[in-house]
Amino acid sequence: MMADAPNLQRTNWDDLRLLVAVARHGTLRRAADATGLSAATLSRRIDELEAGLGDKLLERAQAGCVTTPAGARIVAWAQQMEEIAFEIERTRDLHGAQAAEGTVRINTDEWMSYFLTTRFADFHRIYPNVDVEIITSHRPFSLTRREADIAIRPFRPVQADLTCRKVGTLTYGLYASAAYLHRNADAIKRSDWACLSFVGFDELRSDFPTDRWLRSLCENTAPWMRCSYALGIFDGVVHDSGLGVLANFIAKDQPTLSAIKPHIPELDQEIWLSMHSSLRSSARVRAASDYICALFPPKPR
Repeated sequence: MMADAPNLQRTNWDDLRLLVAVARHGTLRRAADATGLSAATLSRRIDELEAGLGDKLLERAQAGCVTTPAGARIVAWAQQMEEIAFEIERTRDLHGAQAAEGTVRINTDEWMSYFLTTRFADFHRIYPNVDVEIITSHRPFSLTRREADIAIRPFRPVQADLTCRKVGTLTYGLYASAAYLHRNADAIKRSDWACLSFVGFDELRSDFPTDRWLRSLCENTAPWMRCSYALGIFDGVVHDSGLGVLANFIAKDQPTLSAIKPHIPELDQEIWLSMHSSLRSSARVRAASDYICALFPPKPR
């Protein structure tokens, strides 16, 4: 029972969850790491919660944070609410595990869009009642505003209301077609970049890490062919237009491409899958997220 509880009707449940996290972890720093927020943001959210409830909930010191008597009561009530929420999710899981249907909207960038579209045929055979929309964009769509159900991006989102999982690493290499390599073998062997041609992003995207690396080879490595999208670079390299930085997963499958630099470690990108926490119990979203995670090779032990 939550007897004598204050009026929490207008209290943001996410703020209560953050208070529970601080109480569990003992410091703002550890709680911030666990929730994906900065310590400053977490502190501000706790301040706002205290102001909204009209009571001090935490005693903060250099050694850590301790709940006040009022804070301890709020934490106890919030933990009960959390357990009830988990129980509701577990109940929904039992009823929805075999009922995956509807549409899943996945937002990602171009390389990962290609990765998914070429590997999702089996998903339709397993889940024939689930449609998939793959929304390709440089700009991340908002999961909080439900612009998409799942996001796959080369960074971990920082919003507290998202569930995130690192699923793999995207690696890059420098490639040329076999025909271009044959015509320019001597210059490539000498790494005489000034004598070679390059395919890359246009000026609006020249600050992308792959293009910065390409342009750093020497003063004259600005791409002569410039594209606004990654697969345009891929097409240009495949069709003998010059050297280009490509995602290894796509380049390695092309028999007409040769790796000039098979791996550029400084361009490695962690791939994160994220969804709004409220969708964790959705059968359709869970089916898609589990399938995507299985597409990536397991981490080496």
